[in-house]
Amino acid sequence: MNNILIGFKRFITNKNVVTILLVIVILVVLYFGYSGSIKQKTNPVSMPVASRKINPQTRITADDIVYQQVASSMVSENAIRYSNQIIDKYTNYNVTIPEGSMFYSEWLAEGANIPGNWIEQLDRASGELGFYMSVNITSTLGNSVLPNSYIDIYMKATDENGTIIFGKLMKNVKVLVVHDGNGKNVFEDSLNIGTPSKIGFAVNQDMYMLLKKAEYLNLELVLAPRGSTVPTENYVIVTSATLRDYIDAQSITIEEDVITDENVEQPVE
Repeated sequence: MNNILIGFKRFITNKNVVTILLVIVILVVLYFGYSGSIKQKTNPVSMPVASRKINPQTRITADDIVYQQVASSMVSENAIRYSNQIIDKYTNYNVTIPEGSMFYSEWLAEGANIPGNWIEQLDRASGELGFYMSVNITSTLGNSVLPNSYIDIYMKATDENGTIIFGKLMKNVKVLVVHDGNGKNVFEDSLNIGTPSKIGFAVNQDMYMLLKKAEYLNLELVLAPRGSTVPTENYVIVTSATLRDYIDAQSITIEEDVITDENVEQPVE
């Protein structure tokens, strides 16, 4: 028995044997570690994917989503894992989601932040239309034109005698949204208010046509909070009727289809 113990002691204290054993242990650890890592990366997980091609500015429903097994290594941090985080969101204004694709957070947005979706607030039954107008910090009076507020719209032009005329074209126009250059709500983050690029408001058919004609003629429109006074400087103040007549006279040669239905913002289905 003693001889066996002595032999075993000599065996385990032999440097060559110890080295071989350490190498074997290291190889075993590396093997199982590598195998576990590979298994973790290739182990499939159930992920929501698009059941069909989804176009930009489209509201996503449960019918647009199916679950598929996807390799873990293919799932990035911004991939959305649960359908309840997708349903009733919209694809962004510049995003098309291919059939079978996963959904990513930057591809989706709330409807109010999508250019065009804001007009779902319109009262279509009463004939309201949405007018989407280019603006900037100056024309929005330093970002003081807010959604759900009311504004008056003034117009400045030069008549046939070279006289600058100025007056209130429309009053009590409801603002629905103010967007930045990326189509996001300027006031979404109250701590980081964006720079206005577009303003959307509700108008009737006659007002819409007047605004489209004024836009086509590059006439200067001035926004002001409802009921406020605006500087008139050395302008000749005229009535709304005079401004309307001026627009109609200047736009008499405009092709009707240039300023009608093709330019009307339509709700996103």
